[in-house]
Amino acid sequence: MIEPTPGPNLLVSSSWRAPGRSRREIAARLRALGDPAPLVTPTDRNGVVAARTTLEPREVIRGLRALHQASPAVFRYTYKWVPVDLWSKPDLESLRGAVEHLRNRIAPGERWRISVERRTAGRPALPEIIDALAALIDAPVDLSHPDKTLLVELFDDRAALAVVAPEDTLTVVGAPAPSAERKTP
Repeated sequence: MIEPTPGPNLLVSSSWRAPGRSRREIAARLRALGDPAPLVTPTDRNGVVAARTTLEPREVIRGLRALHQASPAVFRYTYKWVPVDLWSKPDLESLRGAVEHLRNRIAPGERWRISVERRTAGRPALPEIIDALAALIDAPVDLSHPDKTLLVELFDDRAALAVVAPEDTLTVVGAPAPSAERKTP
């Protein structure tokens, strides 16, 4: 079953050592892009934060990329930002239904790949998920340089899915690590 919006429309990988600072950084970046009241919530996994913005998620990514280029230090606690197109239950039948809903975002001539991130233990097994979902998309697979990627993020009670082009996600490389203040004697 597909979870209707509203729901989180961004997932952010963040510092698991500073969850409060990570959530504040996410909210501040979204406000800087024009969302007056983003909703930022922890997930059931350390280092992954869900956010709901009133802005279009892919536009957010473009805006964040521009912010990062102008001032890389504004990203201290967040490392990867990805849009979420829809949510489903994490069972195979629900995942198939979600991919049937999203598969038209990959054109028949586009090269694509699937990326499954398991943030939970259990069934179904990753090869089973990949085989079942890949069978639903009639386009050439390219694991090295795809035009689109089907992202599947599995949590205990739900799964986030998105079809993204390379420019639709942001990975902050070389983000300054949170540092402890040192006091000198």
